Amino acid sequence: DDVVSQHRDALSFYVPGQPEWVDWKCGLAITLRLRFECQGRKQDSEEAILSSRQMLSWTPRACANHCCSLDELAKSLYIRFRQGGERKDLEEAIQHHRDALVLTPPGHPDRGMSLNNIVTCSLRTEHEP
Repeated sequence: DDVVSQHRDALSFYVPGQPEWVDWKCGLAITLRLRFECQGRKQDSEEAILSSRQMLSWTPRACANHCCSLDELAKSLYIRFRQGGERKDLEEAIQHHRDALVLTPPGHPDRGMSLNNIVTCSLRTEHEP
């Protein structure tokens, strides 16, 4: 709870879109997603997804943080899918992971993780009714 509060407090010092704002927003989204995974509070999942969407909307595609924003939103949607079973969450997560892969060309240090994220979600798709 303290970490979430600290991230929220830090965000108040920056204007949306500033690099520092994006960093703190990302930290908030990650913290909320992890807290949701541990404690199962639905409001944490919803806020993590909202924070990720806001972060993505303020991060230009050419910015290095855009790929991270896509991945974080996809992870939050995938976790919500695992908890609630909404297929649309899984489909959106896969699409965001694919979009992130496009931004990580061969040789990029994050490409392996992007590929792994797509495979993880896609395998889940094949094994779901």
